[in-house]
Amino acid sequence: MALWHLTSEYVTSLLLWRTGPAAFRVMQYDEPTEVLTNADYFLFDQKYEAVLRQLEGQLDFGPVTVTDGMRHFAWDHYLEVRIHRAIEANAIWNPGSLGLDIYRFGEQYLFVSEALKTEFEKVHPNGLHFSAGLSEFA
Repeated sequence: MALWHLTSEYVTSLLLWRTGPAAFRVMQYDEPTEVLTNADYFLFDQKYEAVLRQLEGQLDFGPVTVTDGMRHFAWDHYLEVRIHRAIEANAIWNPGSLGLDIYRFGEQYLFVSEALKTEFEKVHPNGLHFSAGLSEFA
């Protein structure tokens, strides 16, 4: 079984700039989504914290604050996730594991196992988008 590429259910052009170890500033505004990925960060909505806690040893995470000085607001509902394991393209189609697994592909893509996909969907069935393997990379 192939791994699943994990993204937000909705596309956003929201871009953040890191201003400190647990702080980001909005550089380009758009609506926030449940997961934000970029070459510099992986941010998950805090509602997924219980799922992330099951991945001990595969990742580290902590709360972050996102501020927007132009619109005068701050979001405190994100967790920054640092994923320890990377995966190569050829291993995405046959990862060899049936447990709860998460990998980064390159610097801004997330891949999860079928079991982990199921755990995320228990939290919010339509909050995240999953595509099989590299099917959306063509």
